[in-house]
Amino acid sequence: MEIIKKVIVKQILTEKSKTRLKEQFLSRQYQLNKEIQQLEFVLHKKLKANKNNVSYQTSLKESFQREVSRRKERLRHLELKLGQLDELELGSEIREGTIQMIEQVEEGDNWEEIMKGTEIVIKDGVVHEIRQGGVEEDD
Repeated sequence: MEIIKKVIVKQILTEKSKTRLKEQFLSRQYQLNKEIQQLEFVLHKKLKANKNNVSYQTSLKESFQREVSRRKERLRHLELKLGQLDELELGSEIREGTIQMIEQVEEGDNWEEIMKGTEIVIKDGVVHEIRQGGVEEDD
């Protein structure tokens, strides 16, 4: 029988991966700033077009403000990540996320061993290590 199991993916921080992560964070920041500017432009345009409808303007402002706030929160989160990235030493392991894998299960297998976490460790885009068992999965 086959089951689907979560696998944690980690990355070993190298100069190359640190630079790549920093570029990704900065690119996301740039994109979020562009989205905020676009939202503000569209809001201004819609307010001008509907200047006689006060209740619509109020609703519109609230809606746009929520969207701008969401993006500003993402920006703050990215700034925090950038600061943390600068402080991390080369060789540190960073959790990238989880993936699912199919594992073969047969009668007589030790269930606890099967359900212990598996980690895949990546270094500069190459699988560096696969750690089986001993790693507890978090749901």
